Amino acid sequence: MKKILVAILILTLPLLSVRFALAEEKPQALQILHLQDLIQQALEKNPEIAAAKAEWLASRKAIMASWALPDPVGGYDIMGSMVETRTGPEKNRFGISQEVPFPAKLWEKRKATQAEAEAIRARFFAMERDITNKLTQLYYQLYYIDASLDTLAEVKELLKKIEGVAQARYSNLSGTQRDVAKAETEFSMNLEKFYTLQQQRESVAAQMNALLDQDPLTPVGKATLPSKPALDRSLIELINLAVQHRQEIKEAEAMASKTHYSKRLAQLAYLPDVNVGFEYTRVGKGSTAEAHDGRDTWMFPLRFNIPLWQNRMIPEIQEAQKLEEAGQAKLIAAKNQTFFEVKDAYHRFETASKIADLYETAITPQAKLALSADQAGYETSKSSFLDLLDSERVYLNAKLSEVQFHAEALKSYADLSWATGLDLNGQKSELQP
Repeated sequence: MKKILVAILILTLPLLSVRFALAEEKPQALQILHLQDLIQQALEKNPEIAAAKAEWLASRKAIMASWALPDPVGGYDIMGSMVETRTGPEKNRFGISQEVPFPAKLWEKRKATQAEAEAIRARFFAMERDITNKLTQLYYQLYYIDASLDTLAEVKELLKKIEGVAQARYSNLSGTQRDVAKAETEFSMNLEKFYTLQQQRESVAAQMNALLDQDPLTPVGKATLPSKPALDRSLIELINLAVQHRQEIKEAEAMASKTHYSKRLAQLAYLPDVNVGFEYTRVGKGSTAEAHDGRDTWMFPLRFNIPLWQNRMIPEIQEAQKLEEAGQAKLIAAKNQTFFEVKDAYHRFETASKIADLYETAITPQAKLALSADQAGYETSKSSFLDLLDSERVYLNAKLSEVQFHAEALKSYADLSWATGLDLNGQKSELQP
């Protein structure tokens, strides 16, 4: 009999140590996080957004430079002693000239630069929405983890009560040691879920700190429970809105415009540019009888370039044509990708919302009712311990699934807002400086 008791004690000690380890895990008091505050902080501090904004502001400066004239050319000529005119010997010459491209070339070059600046502007606002969506996704993932940890804490308290009943029944010989062992095993399984969620929380916190440009060791607070949004627009309406407001489409449209203007600029290479100047020549005293003997001279030279070399201009025009075709193809690809992302997010949101409602209104309450009934039945010896554990597992899985699908609905809604380029809560996301 002693050997049996010792064996039971040896088998029970590791399980008790696990139980105490789980019991000692105490949730830390965390600061409540608000999504809008995090988004505002990211818009102000995120380095990727700062880089995209700097590139956009730089592109605005390039517009003014794009239609500026080339630098003028100045010159000074020292004449030799053999340079002689009928009014006297030329001593030296001062000159300045300015190249003036054909006006249409400057116009097309300016419009191409403007279109590129618009593309970079759209890219900047697309970066803002990308970072906002990433941060939103992480926030909802944080909510799922924190809510799951709360559910595990609730079930842990329930398991403590169940184990207490099993221990009491085992001590008065109305239960078995097997029931106690199964209760301890259930503790261990929940502890594994707890550690896994803690690891996931650390990963989410690290990503959030990176997006917020914070120290990687900065503690991340607890996400509040967001309400599940309601979608009052049809899929067709959302697709039409995305075509009008999606930043990636605006960027592709601007780049297509740039390639169009660049092609027209290449075609204008057949038109000549003009070079105008002014020259002033100092003339020394001569030995002639001319009335203007020794008087300085001046002139306005006017020159044109001759667009002669076809082996340069024709390939440039062909290159510009192909780039225009590529720009149009990229615009179509951006629209097709937008259509897919809007439709995918729309159906993911619809499905996750329906499943979350199903869990919230039916599955979870039913599982909790069954658990309460089996718990009362076990305490009065009317149901088995295995039925009680099965009900506990069903309730735990139902509660975790409810939280998961609630989070998935929120994530899908955020993806839908990102894919349309709109704030679906009511405010339109326009491209503003």
